[in-house]
Amino acid sequence: MKDIIFSILNSYLLLFPEEKVRQSEFLKYLENHNELEITDWNNFDGHIVASGFIYAKKDEKFLVMYHNDLKMFLYPGGHIDKKDINPLAAAKREVFEETGLTNFEQLKIADDSLIPIDIDTHKVAFNDRLKLPEHVHFDFRYLFMIDSICDIKIDKEETSNYEWIDMEQLNNDTNYGVITAKIFEILGNIELEK
Repeated sequence: MKDIIFSILNSYLLLFPEEKVRQSEFLKYLENHNELEITDWNNFDGHIVASGFIYAKKDEKFLVMYHNDLKMFLYPGGHIDKKDINPLAAAKREVFEETGLTNFEQLKIADDSLIPIDIDTHKVAFNDRLKLPEHVHFDFRYLFMIDSICDIKIDKEETSNYEWIDMEQLNNDTNYGVITAKIFEILGNIELEK
């Protein structure tokens, strides 16, 4: 997995060379941790996770889910399992497990579908339920699309509610950072192609 991660990061930085400084912490982390440590969610130096933004194209809305442990609305995602062959596989599995959705397609930013639209580094607060200390997530964030909004089957242990929000609401939520500009550009390019 580590070779795959390095390859994805290198390709990602070719697409987003302006992010070299932003990705320096992640690169340093990769250089200092072994194959097993980078996806071990008991590695509290940090670990790689994968997630997916879900966009309903007819309604022009995004799915967000209320995360019980973090006490905020977030996009679906989570830890990489041993059976996941890469971060994209993990993101697809997490989306299915957390939403029940099966009919989504990836909006790719390059020929290589493993390249996410964003790699984000963020701290995760102490988890009261699981008694996990504060640690860092290196989040491979992908963009998926469905035709229109639908009911979601939530995992009540992790989430307690969901909403479909529009682009303005997504943009105004500071939890998403730089990814909203990337999402709007990708969706804008799709509109231009029509």
